[in-house]
Amino acid sequence: MIMRFFFLALFVATSLTANSQTISGKLVEENGKPLPYANVVLLSLPDLAFVSGTISEEDGAFTLEATSENQIVKISSIGYKTVYRPVSPANIGIVQLESDAQLLNEVVVKGNLPVTRMKGDAMVTNVENSVLSKAGSANDVLAKIPSITKKQDAFEVFGKGTPLIYINGRKLHDLSELEQLNSNDIKNVEVIRNPGSRYDATVKAVVRIRTVKRQGDGFGFNLRSSYYQSKNTDLIEQANFNYRHDNLDIFGSIYYNQMESWQDFSLKLEERGTKVWNHDMKSNGEFYSKMLNGNIGFNYQLNDNHAFGMKYKAGRTLNEENPLSKETDINVDNVFYDNIKVNSYDCYDYNPDHELNAYYNGQFGDVNLDFNADYLQNGKRSNSVFQETSQTSESRDVHSANHVKNRLVAGKLTLSLPLGGGAFAVGSEVTYTHRNDDYINEENYVPSSFSKIEELNAAGYAEYNRSFPWGDWSLGLRYEHVKFDYYEDGRHIDEQSRTFDNFFPNISFSTQLGKVQAQLSYTAKTQRPTYSELSNNVFYSDRFTLQKGNPALRPTIIHDLTLSAAWRFLQMSLSYSQTKDWILNWGELVNEDASLTMLSQRNWDKSVPMFATFLSVTPKIGCWSPMLGVGMQKQWLVVDYFKESKNLDNPIFTASFNNTWELPLDFMVSLDSYIQSPGATQNIYFEKPNGYVNVSLRKSFLNDALSVELRGNDIFNTNKISYSMYSGDYYLYQKSVWDRQEFVVTIRYKLNAAKSKYKGTGAGDSQKSRM
Repeated sequence: MIMRFFFLALFVATSLTANSQTISGKLVEENGKPLPYANVVLLSLPDLAFVSGTISEEDGAFTLEATSENQIVKISSIGYKTVYRPVSPANIGIVQLESDAQLLNEVVVKGNLPVTRMKGDAMVTNVENSVLSKAGSANDVLAKIPSITKKQDAFEVFGKGTPLIYINGRKLHDLSELEQLNSNDIKNVEVIRNPGSRYDATVKAVVRIRTVKRQGDGFGFNLRSSYYQSKNTDLIEQANFNYRHDNLDIFGSIYYNQMESWQDFSLKLEERGTKVWNHDMKSNGEFYSKMLNGNIGFNYQLNDNHAFGMKYKAGRTLNEENPLSKETDINVDNVFYDNIKVNSYDCYDYNPDHELNAYYNGQFGDVNLDFNADYLQNGKRSNSVFQETSQTSESRDVHSANHVKNRLVAGKLTLSLPLGGGAFAVGSEVTYTHRNDDYINEENYVPSSFSKIEELNAAGYAEYNRSFPWGDWSLGLRYEHVKFDYYEDGRHIDEQSRTFDNFFPNISFSTQLGKVQAQLSYTAKTQRPTYSELSNNVFYSDRFTLQKGNPALRPTIIHDLTLSAAWRFLQMSLSYSQTKDWILNWGELVNEDASLTMLSQRNWDKSVPMFATFLSVTPKIGCWSPMLGVGMQKQWLVVDYFKESKNLDNPIFTASFNNTWELPLDFMVSLDSYIQSPGATQNIYFEKPNGYVNVSLRKSFLNDALSVELRGNDIFNTNKISYSMYSGDYYLYQKSVWDRQEFVVTIRYKLNAAKSKYKGTGAGDSQKSRM
């Protein structure tokens, strides 16, 4: 069905464009630099009526479809004189725009061009030649982008959740790569709050990082060393290299990190059955990890129309340990029952990770073909030991082992071509995933299990974009067929194996009202459970609590309507969504007297409305570049809690205030802060505000080839979280403290560093994330 859909759409598109002609060219300034965001429109002759329009890309390139020889191209941009060109020849070539002194004077009086602006479906923040180019790494840049928040070791787009992150079109699977990318190698960052049909239906937000295109041949390298000191010591070492000659580009990197961390947390649990159980727990744990990875690849540009390449990445966690100790007082019906001390130790042995991507990108007349193939293999074995010492009942030792192996094969093909004055894209993506998940408990306190998951995800999608005098329209439709097979102890479990067939439409409209850019978009999305959430393995937590996945989980369906707008240095977004079958963490009583609880996940059957709004201000005042962002998100959720209804509709407010000062002698000072208010998300209520304040000082030498940065993270030690979870007959309160307060020294040195021109975009991205 997917291939028939694919070829039918291709036939229709090809037929409709048989008599069209694609006009292309490149715009540059007087100094020869590319001119992005210029208006390029097609006008009919002799009345000069609007036919279609577009804007130039980051490199100044543009394409339009002429439908008649009696047409003309008009090129205009603020601060430059308007230029007209005929539609013949079709390749206009390089067009240099002359500055208009009168207009430029107006621009100077009114202020600088905004750092962040709307372009197509994205909010684009320019990094090159801005203060953000000296922020440090891509991690530091993203933390300063409007609507993006760094939480612990991940990023979130406000109101949308965790985004997929791409670097030059290649999906990022390991966030450590963000630390490996220097900020001065980044050209811009695009934030897409409602991704279209090209992306997997599970993707609710996308962050695209584009790097600076380095010119010239030769060898270059980029070295980085970071030292982190909190109560423990962490290290990061990396080396990137690149060799370019003519049309051949060879690149690679080696990355090593050594991490030590600790966490103190306290828990209060209450279960109500025929008896009421209360657990008061205090715990502290440590985490040790050493990891080494590297990659190598090549890109070969046959000519201006054809390129192919391959990238291989391998890595391994050399050592990972997680010792934990906790002490729990248990009361039953307000009477002392037991005191239990637990010392546990988790040790992980990882298989080497292998990831291979190959791509081809070609232009055949008006048709662009983009093909990607991916292979991924990884796995790990964990061994756990629990030593429980009980004051009133038997003590016990518990030994368990968990072995997980993943394999994935994926392919993605997209064809793009002009159609009816706009642009049409059609494609398909197929992903096959195989996962083994075995759990063994020697003492048989919980049953051992041997499970296998096989999943086939086949998708077809089409997307059409067209510009009109009054705005730009984008329409898309994605069809996904998912076949999920679950096996336990070698037997196919029919009731837990399912097939899903879904259509996911999207539509957006963008326009400009005076100096205000605005976009209204609607998307239908899904959230599929991770493979660990689908596992039926039962894990031992303690003698009162077990954990397992839920193979019967259904995907979540989300309908989202978002309005985004930008005016000079102001950006705003409003989102309203309806979420069906939301996946919640939940506690269920195993025994009627509440003496044993199973922690798992469940679908919430009722549709949950949510509203989110965000406003950011990014002016530049002399040497000071502030960024102020404020946001609010609110859900309307009512859950069952101890036989009553619990309203979880308290809004969460967030605020970030990032400041950078560029000082003489190549010094730069940054002061960044973030705070989140109490409020509810899903069936969790954050009880207290949390946030952080970071400060840094950077000095560059040798024309920025060498830089030294001193940084203090969470200097007031406020990055602490306290929350309650409400779920039926089970209540949990947890307060956690991490060693986030630390001092950091980073040294970077680069020589003729050139970023790879690799154009692979990857396939099967959402399935990789679920692993």
